Amino acid sequence: MYCVAGADATPEIADAAAICNWLPEGLSSYLPGEVRPDLQSVAMAGHSRGGKVAFGLALGRTSHTTELKFSALVGVDPVDGLARGVQTQPRILTYKPHSFGSDIPTLVIGSGLGSVKKNPLFPACAPQGVNHREFYSECSAPAYHFVASDYGHMDFLDDETVGVRGQTSYCLCKNGAAREPMRRFSGGIMVAFLDLCLRKDSGAFNDVLVHPSHAPVKLEPVESFVSEVEHESVESLLPQPV
Repeated sequence: MYCVAGADATPEIADAAAICNWLPEGLSSYLPGEVRPDLQSVAMAGHSRGGKVAFGLALGRTSHTTELKFSALVGVDPVDGLARGVQTQPRILTYKPHSFGSDIPTLVIGSGLGSVKKNPLFPACAPQGVNHREFYSECSAPAYHFVASDYGHMDFLDDETVGVRGQTSYCLCKNGAAREPMRRFSGGIMVAFLDLCLRKDSGAFNDVLVHPSHAPVKLEPVESFVSEVEHESVESLLPQPV
């Protein structure tokens, strides 16, 4: 979306809003004639600063808005600045639990190593106080939080990232042993979540909720903030004591 970004993410939110507002009139002309987009089922997702942009648009944090209604929101290791109190504009986090006030089903994927400094001269790539943990804590129901313990903020990227910016993804961030397992997990859990939200197919998503060991990466205990009915539905899938 951008080559060089300043501290203010408002222009990127404006770009995202403009794209969403273009979809109803513009998308069909780029699709095969027999294909009709279903704009009643739209998901918004972003990684790092892109996660901030996705939340910023979905939550209406700027004057740049869209008439589209989002059926799902995904933050892939979202970051809201350098540290608590050093957020970039527009500020997304409020530091009040469940304060987002949105009923959009939300998935937050986090990296366990994202808040760890690799170099004492530079901040962590996903610092504490502005990373996935705070985003999840401010989500309203329904929301889910998956954290890959042994992977870093840039382990969602391709194995080979070229150019100066690509090389910095290795130099500035604490990374895991390999990127492929993290990509496989994050892609898989996003698809499973979208199946749940857009197709009402909960099978794959509930499988990882109930059996985290089925994921290709080691996960911290999965967190969810859901209604009592949804909680009981997942609880019914757990092995029952004999």
